[in-house]
Amino acid sequence: MSQLHRFRELEAQGIDILSILAGDRGVDDEQLKLLLDRLGPLGEEYHSDLMELLTHRRFDETEALGLWKGVVRHKRKMETALGRVVGVRVAAADYLTNRRPLLEAPRIVPRQEMEQLLSQVNLDVLTGLRNRRSIDEALRLEMQRTRRYGGVFTVLLIDLDHFKGINDQQGHVAGDEVLVEISRRIQSACRETATAGRWGGDELLVILPQTGPIDAGILSGRLRHDVRHRPIALHNGEFQDVTISIGISSYPEHGTVAQELVDSASSALRQAKKSGRDAEAVAGVTSSPPGRGTQMRSSRQFLGEDSPPPRGDEPQR
Repeated sequence: MSQLHRFRELEAQGIDILSILAGDRGVDDEQLKLLLDRLGPLGEEYHSDLMELLTHRRFDETEALGLWKGVVRHKRKMETALGRVVGVRVAAADYLTNRRPLLEAPRIVPRQEMEQLLSQVNLDVLTGLRNRRSIDEALRLEMQRTRRYGGVFTVLLIDLDHFKGINDQQGHVAGDEVLVEISRRIQSACRETATAGRWGGDELLVILPQTGPIDAGILSGRLRHDVRHRPIALHNGEFQDVTISIGISSYPEHGTVAQELVDSASSALRQAKKSGRDAEAVAGVTSSPPGRGTQMRSSRQFLGEDSPPPRGDEPQR
């Protein structure tokens, strides 16, 4: 009887051999010894048999060994990200369809289960936005798409003003509530084609496909107007006033690689904060290379709320 046949026979008896060997299900030494006795001597194509049982596809032993080790490592990483046990079949489906695209996920695990789990892996637990890894990937793909088909896209880097003060004065629960509500408003304000993620701490990043800096600035102004004029309700019954600052950069004008584009937005964000916060800055190429300058904009100007600033020779009223 072949090793693969023994594996399938055990599974038919309700023994999930893959889960046991991957560490999903704990077994004591005695149970493991009984299991190994039933399996018999491990053949020269042990890992080939394991991978065929898992994927319904045959690999040579060397490749199968590498794939099995990769699946188990990936399983551990997913468990760390999710904070719970991830089945070996789900881990294999993600690893072999996304990290090493060799197979279709439905051959290993039902698509609905796979999509549900991957959506959790890609989301920030607190805000429900994409996590850093996922928004990084979305930025890479958008840049790749825009390079190929032409056009422009814009990045918003959003930071909550005086967020540390909110945490210190109201507590971290209130700080979390503020961050969650701001994230919700960003999602609500953006088109379905936009992608929003938590960049880190209280910084959020939004990718706006087919959008130039002017249209992005209008959206930015509306976001800041909404945040400024709608205090956030906290669990303790109080309302928290909040403002945000935003740095804006567009591809290809302000960067032709992802890091350069984010660096431009980050530089613009710093300028917005230096101006007194509750502001936005659009990155712009300066006349003295290689530095990058910024153009300051106010959401009140975008929304028609501000009158133009007086000129130097005009008296202020």
